[in-house]
Amino acid sequence: MINLEHRLTIDDLIVEYMMYKVKNGYEPYFYISEFMDFLNFFKSKMEVLDTLDDGEKLFKRFFERKIESDWSTTIDWHTNKRKAEPHMDMEYSDKNKDFIIKPNYRFSDYDRSVITTYFMDGGRTDDYKGKKWEIRNTIGKYLSLKPKRIIDETIKVEGNDIEIGKYISAEIFEQIWDSYVESKIKYDEWPRQCRDINKYLFDIDLASIIKVDSIKNELIDLYDAFSKRIAILYNQDKKLKVCSYTNGYLARSNYELLVNGYEKTIGIAFGPYQKSLEFDLENFTFKESHEMPGVYDWDDDPDIEVNTSSIGNDKVKKLVKNIEILKKNN
Repeated sequence: MINLEHRLTIDDLIVEYMMYKVKNGYEPYFYISEFMDFLNFFKSKMEVLDTLDDGEKLFKRFFERKIESDWSTTIDWHTNKRKAEPHMDMEYSDKNKDFIIKPNYRFSDYDRSVITTYFMDGGRTDDYKGKKWEIRNTIGKYLSLKPKRIIDETIKVEGNDIEIGKYISAEIFEQIWDSYVESKIKYDEWPRQCRDINKYLFDIDLASIIKVDSIKNELIDLYDAFSKRIAILYNQDKKLKVCSYTNGYLARSNYELLVNGYEKTIGIAFGPYQKSLEFDLENFTFKESHEMPGVYDWDDDPDIEVNTSSIGNDKVKKLVKNIEILKKNN
């Protein structure tokens, strides 16, 4: 609910704090005790309206108001009653004796658009150093000493989780290979008829034969790293979503975490003006999308081709087998 005076409320600040954490690479959650400590820090710098000293009551009130005014509901066809679809979740941690607040995959730019800060400074962007910038800068100062989110790659993963990681990594591996070959063909550095990954990478490394830069080792390295990273993330979140282009904050954060350190290799295929990557482990789909050939610069709304496949299909299983053989022979 927007207050027309554009004065910052505690509900606005909760959303801003969560957005800052997710969008800037911090852990995508916080405990109530963490937020209340932040709130004391923030109030020493700036005014915020409608606060409570009791953190549990503050957050229960926040969820009630968001469900009532901003977050959507659906009909539960079993009970014929409306069911809330919150954009954050609140649950009690017995281990930490505290409530933990997490964003879910509905948390997005929409949540930014329905809070007061969106309308501050006459709608100017974050680059303008007005009140909106000051709020986010204060959040940043508080979080500056907090650790950034990482994937603990010492975690052991096995069984189905690592297989899922391999399936998705193999899909990404092939997409990068295809984009690499297309770019070489575009500059007349690669024979147009030599696109088959099985013949020209797995059987022979054509790049090394025709004296162009080979990406075989980079692809193997990425495959190994992504297989384990995806397996760990999936082990922690069975509804894992990763997306390179979405306005959904958590899926985009997962993408940036996944590709960290491999931006150059992943950038051969995915990134601005290139392919978009998305996979969804709740529905077990892998999606790649790109502008269709023949699109001109003056097209405001270019046609997008979307290719969706099921994770772990027969083609991908064969691809994984071939990559594993390539690794052994490398």
